Amino acid sequence: MSDGRGVDAADATPIRVGIIGCGGMGSWHAGNVAAQPGLTVVAAADVVPAAAEAVATRFGARVDEPDAVAVADDVDAVVIASSDDSHARYAVPAIADGKGCLLEKPLGSTMAQADEILAAEVAAGRRLVRLGFMRELDPAHVQVAAHLAELGPVTSIRGVHRNLDPSLRPVEMLITQSLIHDIHTVRWLTGSEIDSVRAHVVGRSDGFRDVLLVCTIASGAVATLAFEDQAFGYEVQVEVTAEGGMAATLPHPRAVRRSAEVETLTVGADWFGRFEDAYRLEVEAWAADLSAGVATGPSVWDGYAAQAVADAALVAVDSGAEEPVTLPPRPALYGGS
Repeated sequence: MSDGRGVDAADATPIRVGIIGCGGMGSWHAGNVAAQPGLTVVAAADVVPAAAEAVATRFGARVDEPDAVAVADDVDAVVIASSDDSHARYAVPAIADGKGCLLEKPLGSTMAQADEILAAEVAAGRRLVRLGFMRELDPAHVQVAAHLAELGPVTSIRGVHRNLDPSLRPVEMLITQSLIHDIHTVRWLTGSEIDSVRAHVVGRSDGFRDVLLVCTIASGAVATLAFEDQAFGYEVQVEVTAEGGMAATLPHPRAVRRSAEVETLTVGADWFGRFEDAYRLEVEAWAADLSAGVATGPSVWDGYAAQAVADAALVAVDSGAEEPVTLPPRPALYGGS
């Protein structure tokens, strides 16, 4: 069982990390973990053997079963980037074993799974999980947050999230996999919970759906969050209006090409390019946390509260009405009374 204390900065022994889920996100995290001087990838696991073998070969790790990595004695910390519905299966035993976790969002595909992880960390009596809401480390979003500290109370937020996904994901996945990022951004930038949500789903002739969430916030502000699953490219922007002004992220900087009397700007097809710096900074922060034996950044409670909003949004999709967001009292572990 890991003691969860991490490794002192002066200790040359690296912190041993297991990667659970070695697809696109897991392999990306593995590269950032391997780039950290104080971390080393020692185990790779995936329900698709070839994916685990690719990560293991790349970083000189062993291939193991996901359940085994979560509690392995020679693994000090885990990255969990497996399918959403498996997060609780691996996070709960890892938490019980005292392992630091970098857990991809969401907590799970259902509130019941989110409950499991929340209960496990509360039972542990200390934070062990950093949740993968990486926008908190994206330089553009960080600058918006810094400006808002000087602009006074927030009155409204407008978020735009465009994806380029060739699969026809159900609305449930659009909200819990993608829009949940925007939901967390609202909570983070306002420092307030979302009280209620209304959902609008627009069908398209190609079978895809666009989703618009209108959220009322406990502070009195309002947020509109728009999502397109099959857009012209990948794009995330947020605009926040406050009593003293407004702050907004700019389009991600890219080179302009001019040829044949045409000027073009490539938008990009996925989130890896747009949030490359954020993912790197996320692992750097996690490495520092592991060395110090703490957990900072987005918490399990942040994931739980965001999932409650997503759950209410799914109810709103069916009801066509404004639905309340129900949350239990915030546990003391996360600053509750």
